[in-house]
Amino acid sequence: MLALKSVFTFILILASSHRAYSSCEPEISYPAPIYNLNTLKSTFQEIDNSLNKLIEAGDYNGSSFSLEISSSSQTLYTKYHFDKSLGGSPINGSSAYRIASNTKLFTALGILKQEAAGKLGLDDEVTKYIPGLLNDTRITWKSITIRSLLAHLSGLPNNYGDEDLLLMLSNPSVIGLPPLDTDERDNLPKCGAYSGWTVACTNADLDENLYNVNSVFPSQKETSYSNIGFDLLGQVLAKVTNMKYEDYIKEAIFRPLGMHETSFTVPPASVTASAGSGSDWGVDEGADNPSAGIYSSSSDMMKFLRWVLKNYEKVTPSLNWFQPAAWNSGSHSLLGYPWEIFRTTSILTNTKRPVTFYTKGGGLTDYYTYSFIIPQYDLVVFMGVAGDLSALNTIFTDVLNPLVIAAESEAQYQLKTSYGGVYISIDPSLNSSIALTQTESRSLYISSWISNSTDVLANLIPFVSSTAGTNGEIYFQLLPTFQARRAHDGRVGEVWRLIDVIDDYDDPTNSTTVWNDYCVANIDPFSYGTVPLNEIVFWRNSSDHRSTVESVTLSAFKVDLRRN
Repeated sequence: MLALKSVFTFILILASSHRAYSSCEPEISYPAPIYNLNTLKSTFQEIDNSLNKLIEAGDYNGSSFSLEISSSSQTLYTKYHFDKSLGGSPINGSSAYRIASNTKLFTALGILKQEAAGKLGLDDEVTKYIPGLLNDTRITWKSITIRSLLAHLSGLPNNYGDEDLLLMLSNPSVIGLPPLDTDERDNLPKCGAYSGWTVACTNADLDENLYNVNSVFPSQKETSYSNIGFDLLGQVLAKVTNMKYEDYIKEAIFRPLGMHETSFTVPPASVTASAGSGSDWGVDEGADNPSAGIYSSSSDMMKFLRWVLKNYEKVTPSLNWFQPAAWNSGSHSLLGYPWEIFRTTSILTNTKRPVTFYTKGGGLTDYYTYSFIIPQYDLVVFMGVAGDLSALNTIFTDVLNPLVIAAESEAQYQLKTSYGGVYISIDPSLNSSIALTQTESRSLYISSWISNSTDVLANLIPFVSSTAGTNGEIYFQLLPTFQARRAHDGRVGEVWRLIDVIDDYDDPTNSTTVWNDYCVANIDPFSYGTVPLNEIVFWRNSSDHRSTVESVTLSAFKVDLRRN
């Protein structure tokens, strides 16, 4: 056992060097919950009631939808709505939608798989695989990499015809646009939207038409959504796999995941989620298949999203697939590869801990799909809508908000029952103990800490308060590191760390200081004899992660404490 003076010296250094205001509390402060359908019954009833009220009020007149919620291991909730006026078959989990830009997730996964196989590099120039692009002198192709295409940082335009006002307005002069002369009309593409979708554009058409466009930004400068960028990634995949893009995605993703209701070809009418006449159902995307060409069902998309949730850190050693790549518009939005990431502290009212949603939306005429992954709570959500899309945004407030609140409550309850309690030294002569308490605002924190008959918190908290220059309340929170430690007797322990948090929101001198949102993460500030000073290891009574925690080890203090 360390001399008491030395212990306090090191703890005080720890406290003064790692400090987190409440606004900097880490997002992950506990393991994700293990779901029991009975405990979520009232939440799903609340969601069901909200959706039924909207249906009864006519908010979903003219639209059909499929909604599924799942953990990484089981389906938790489904809701299907069918509007007979749109025709087609009743809606269920096998109903097919055009998932549009959700296709980009499959293209991105294909690229990451090929990177992991050593067939390409994320920082390779795209011209390494499509050298013909160098013939285009309007765009600085040498600066555009695979990574920048994945993250919409290439600066390339969004489309090369789909949103041309020449096609959308019967008389462009009504907004002051001049007529096009004969040469300008002759240079227009002869495929895709310009052909009335009667002729699908080929890769050659895409590459040729790029000669007529300019960059939105220089590469790596700013984010700007680009379907063209993902169409080029499809060409890269075809090059490195020596397969058609569509065939590769089928073999590498659809087939291994058992996605038998997912394809690039039009599904039969018996499973079509009909959007009525005038939709983009059946339109051949051609060269745009890598950005928007897939048809899928909610049940199949759940297979895909569950796999992503369980494997996003394992696709390639080079990249955590949920890693942000760049800021997006707004102060809470980021872009990934190509996840649209939203981070908010507004849903959980009892804490300032943020919740992060990894999302992907996709839309074509009369079809929209949304994918959500919330790793913090081991949840995935998918919604497909056909027909009138005006009520789509109700999913955010009426589904996601109560879902997150319920998941947080379940996680906190399991945190309390699994880890909370008083732990006392196995050697009574040491008179050492630690009490771990759970609350909604603080998660799991140290409420009492005795070391060699000395009250650690009584000495430590005033020091932290004085060095921080705040009247805010100090507490020490525990964070899992999601790593294991094996004991000599074969038991497997969970490695956690503790940090000090300053709850300064009731302190006028700090609560209005904008720089309190400036956060730097250092969960490993000091060690003692190479052992992390703030490390705690939890030991269960069996290898089952759902079994009861029976003891903890304070690693640097070389003390084992048994749960009372």
